This record gives sequence, C-alpha cells and structure tokens, in this order.
Amino acid sequence: MNPHLTPLFAVMSPEGLFGLKIIGILGLIALIPLGIVLFRNQDRWFGRSTDTPSETTGSLTYGLAQTWLVYVGLLHLALWLTFGL
Repeated sequence: MNPHLTPLFAVMSPEGLFGLKIIGILGLIALIPLGIVLFRNQDRWFGRSTDTPSETTGSLTYGLAQTWLVYVGLLHLALWLTFGL
C-alpha cells in the first residue's frame, strides 16, 4: 500500500469522519463567539480613524465586507464538517 495515501484512507473510514465532525464542532464553538465579538466591535475596528482622514466610505465598507466574507467562509466550512459529511 502506498504510504502517501494512508491518511486519505483513514479520513474515509467512519472513525476518520467522526474526527472531522469533532473538528467541525470545535470550529463552531470557536467561531460563534468570534462572530459576536466581530459584530459588537465592527464600528470600532472598521470605522473612521483619525490617523487616516482620507479614507472613503467605500474603502471602509470594503474592508468590513472582506472580514465578514472570511468569517462566513470559515463558518460554512465548520458547518460542512459538522453536518455535511
């Protein structure tokens, strides 16, 4: 048997799928509080800054949208690992 494919076969086994579900659950446990913190502090973290007064509303919204997109992507990955396998 090829030793490089052994981890792939381990993931395909029911025990490996259970391990991925545990990783997904731990990811959800970490991501849900992170989303609450992000939501509560988004104005402070991504709002107007006195250091850069030339920022436009579009650039502020773009940075906020990118951050939420990364968060939603990670949340989707954790949900897929938990419930989709």
